[in-house]
Amino acid sequence: MNAFALILLYLGLILGLIAIPFGFPGTVIILLSTFLYALATNFSGAIGIPFFIVLCVLTIISETADNWLTALGAGRYGASTASMWLSFLGGLLGAILIGGPLAVVLGPLGPVAGGFAGAFLIVVAYERTHGKDWHSALAAGWGTFVGRMAGIVLKLVIAVAMIIAVTVAILF
Repeated sequence: MNAFALILLYLGLILGLIAIPFGFPGTVIILLSTFLYALATNFSGAIGIPFFIVLCVLTIISETADNWLTALGAGRYGASTASMWLSFLGGLLGAILIGGPLAVVLGPLGPVAGGFAGAFLIVVAYERTHGKDWHSALAAGWGTFVGRMAGIVLKLVIAVAMIIAVTVAILF
């Protein structure tokens, strides 16, 4: 049972890490995999309740990071509050509507690129329709892109840290 649980744990950890660039909640997958392993070992093995609580906090930080970093990036480059909120909707719609056709060319990275394009385009469109010149609207869109990228990078860093922490806890 313990070897099987360990194999499932590491499959979940790898799946979680791979899921992040595609916009899926990878650290949640990592957390759930760790939780299932802890349940299988009755929280008496390497993963205890205090350790699991730390992983929960890291998951909350990482899963909200792309949202608040996107908003910060957009705001830093002059986007209005409304366009910061619209960037979330644009990212989702872009992943669905633009990502499909892009998947033909970019494969599984199509929805990722579509999400970036959708967030960028909706911010630029909103800012232009609300009186900003092209330069200001494009700067706001660029800020959205930079913030979203920073969020994904931070989420990957936290996911790698979680995987290392789980591995160290199990090995020692």
